[in-house]
Amino acid sequence: MDVFVKLHHVTKQLAEHFKILPQQDERDKYIETIQSLLDEREELITHLQVPVTEEEKLIGKEIMELNHGIEPALHKLRELIKIDINGLMGKKKVHTQYINPYKSLNNVSAFFDKKE
Repeated sequence: MDVFVKLHHVTKQLAEHFKILPQQDERDKYIETIQSLLDEREELITHLQVPVTEEEKLIGKEIMELNHGIEPALHKLRELIKIDINGLMGKKKVHTQYINPYKSLNNVSAFFDKKE
């Protein structure tokens, strides 16, 4: 029973944490908090046993409902990070081309004369 209550508490903390979107400069701390809560949940899940009482079953159902809200939030955060990474890659490419514009040109060339 104690494991179910702890798992419910951690899952609820995680769901509450996802309701607040971080600023760009606070994203690392935000992700670290998510990671620590997910690690704690994982450890508690390994200690779970089959629910015996009705109260444990109700807590399990609440955990599942909270989890249905957590999964889309994780996917949304992942997509935001992907967008930022792609933007940085594009900026890096543009910056490199600005610094050395002739590097990307094809240096292999040939001259064909029609006269023999």
